[in-house]
Amino acid sequence: MSLKRVGVFGGTFDPPHLGHLILAEEIREAFGLAEMYFMPCNEPPHKDRDDLTDAKHRFAMVVAATLHNPAFVASPIEVNRGGKSFSIDTVRQLQEAMGTDMQIVFVTGLDAFVEIETWNEYREFLDLCHVVVVSRPGHGFDEIAKLPEWIGDRVVDLRDSDAPPSEQFPDEGRRVFLSDAVHIDISSTDVRERIAAGSSVRYKVPAEVERYIRANGLFRSGDVPREVAS
Repeated sequence: MSLKRVGVFGGTFDPPHLGHLILAEEIREAFGLAEMYFMPCNEPPHKDRDDLTDAKHRFAMVVAATLHNPAFVASPIEVNRGGKSFSIDTVRQLQEAMGTDMQIVFVTGLDAFVEIETWNEYREFLDLCHVVVVSRPGHGFDEIAKLPEWIGDRVVDLRDSDAPPSEQFPDEGRRVFLSDAVHIDISSTDVRERIAAGSSVRYKVPAEVERYIRANGLFRSGDVPREVAS
């Protein structure tokens, strides 16, 4: 019996936008994932942002963004855990909940993965889950060559293969898949700036997310966001 696999797509999602949704669906379908877990962090361990929106607002926006795709799951694990959100803790928690019949496929950007040696307990992390590394503007996959050889030995460059990604999982061990998945030129920073300037964000975020942003006064200069109900 083949193992069931789920994807984990983490980030600040401040706010989630259509580029996130398109990428997640592309990866989910290509790798044959049963579900894609959207995992808004509580506090990003590698980014200090004074203007980071309250985690409960960001989780609520992810719920709104994923509402109409039954294969998308908005997970509050990192928000509920509090503190800095380390990927290793999330993978351990998911594995404990899902059991050994489920494999985790962690999705991350190339810009983050090339810094993998700064991740908390990164060796064990790479032993616990498969990783899909997606292209990012301003970064080339040749940067992977700078990582230690033992990491490079796990890399499967899907750009050089005609076989579907879903057929490339090994019988044993974990792999790092390099994926040139579609990139939509939308950024959360741009969305925040457009809202602050009073500009339209139609076709950049789902309508449900835009309604939530407007209703709660998020990203507007001088506005105080509404308190999130506990």
